[in-house]
Amino acid sequence: MHKPSQMTVFDALYGIAARDGREEALFGRSIELARPAYQKALIGDGYPSAYLEFPLLGEPRFDLLCVHGHVRPGATFEPGAGFGYQAMFDWFSGAGVADDVSCGIELDCGDGETERASVYLQQRIHAELVAPFLESIGEGARAWSYEAVCSRMPTGLPPAYVGLFPGRPGSPLRIGGYLSDSARRACANSPRELARAFDAIGFCAYDGPMLGRCAEFMGEAPSVDFQFDIMADGSLGGTFGLSLSFNETRPREAHACMEVGYGADLMSTLEDWGLADDRWKLIADAAFARHVGFERENGGEGRLALCVLFNYAKIKFTDCNPQPAKFYLVLQASELSG
Repeated sequence: MHKPSQMTVFDALYGIAARDGREEALFGRSIELARPAYQKALIGDGYPSAYLEFPLLGEPRFDLLCVHGHVRPGATFEPGAGFGYQAMFDWFSGAGVADDVSCGIELDCGDGETERASVYLQQRIHAELVAPFLESIGEGARAWSYEAVCSRMPTGLPPAYVGLFPGRPGSPLRIGGYLSDSARRACANSPRELARAFDAIGFCAYDGPMLGRCAEFMGEAPSVDFQFDIMADGSLGGTFGLSLSFNETRPREAHACMEVGYGADLMSTLEDWGLADDRWKLIADAAFARHVGFERENGGEGRLALCVLFNYAKIKFTDCNPQPAKFYLVLQASELSG
């Protein structure tokens, strides 16, 4: 077998994630829009990670995030592809960014939107990349509002990624990051700790029941992400996102996690809250990891690591009200060295 194409890998990994009834229960028919949209998000010759975001309540469907870790300088989209973001990848490929930085395109396939895409940058500790990233997508004027919110972030809530959603009401600029373990424990033990963080940031859309639910969520999670939205006028939106990371759960640990581990505890809590039904019990069977061989152009042997991995479970509070929970799976391929 020769080295498989990007679409061949995507199709194979999606097929694994969706088989045994999971497409009908978790994903619906979103693949009919997601597949051609994913193809339009491909640039260069690497294997981007494909994140499937699907609800745990209501109509089965998914949104798609295509994340590139590296793009070779000079790479271009195919004619008609790229959603107008060639300049963003010109910047990304030529910026000399660190190995832990990534850039992507997000598509609301579950809502039927595949013409207008959102964008994503995971800058981690490299805060200096955010302003040129926004410049590259024609939104440089919004860097001031991002920097203003960052300046109010308390210790323990460091910003790590940013996204822009031009097709959504208010064109929100998302600011997200990873709570330190000490901050997570403090908020889990005392909801007022989270309230103090909200007050420092200037986020007002919270109440006691919301703080209590966030504390319970944090108490069941080994690690947590947070998200706020900065609106076009620089104000903070009324939505707060909280995510439990499953990034350290290996495929062989998936069943234990979802049957007797923290995943089972968290999902049962979400179900008790009315934010999920029992479809989450199907997720563990989607986890997958294999190495496959292929023939290189020079006749040598290469190997690919193919994975379907847990990413995180997420709840949002909009004006204090919890929204149906979502889960993220990531389809990932990487060429092994040596």
